Amino acid sequence: MSVIVRNLQRVVGIRVKQFHMDIVHLKRISGYDEFELGVLLVSNEEIKTLNQTYRNHNEVTDVLAFPFHEIPEHLAGSVPEVNDDEKMLGDIVLGVPYILSDAMKHGDDFNSVMLTMVAHGLFHVVGFDHETPEQWTIMYNKELDILKKFNKLTGYKCSPLLGVGHIQGTEY
Repeated sequence: MSVIVRNLQRVVGIRVKQFHMDIVHLKRISGYDEFELGVLLVSNEEIKTLNQTYRNHNEVTDVLAFPFHEIPEHLAGSVPEVNDDEKMLGDIVLGVPYILSDAMKHGDDFNSVMLTMVAHGLFHVVGFDHETPEQWTIMYNKELDILKKFNKLTGYKCSPLLGVGHIQGTEY
């Protein structure tokens, strides 16, 4: 199934075709190839508005995830058996200028960080979370496994997010 990428911001230049292909690889490696995924690239103002509206946090953030299906915590990573017209994972929204600023501050490769954020959002739309240390460990290890495979395939240097604050970690 497809990946739809919409670049709704004009602050940071994005190679959308390459980014789209990389997301297709991430989704396939993660085992969700049969499902559609939407990725929206937005400005700081837009992601702040969404963060306030949906999470009651009046601040800019890097990634927000909006799952299509409600997946209970004990079934995280699985998606329900559905008709073809419901084979949707959900939408991931990336605050592109914020991500660029954070990548530059930490000396990280912007494209790798963007794809790390997609992986992180992907695991959120399939039910993973990091509200507790146990949840964080499970989600971190899942991201680590997929990003190692993705890096080997693509040559990127993506690494899992280290905590709720989404601080970049060591390259794998």
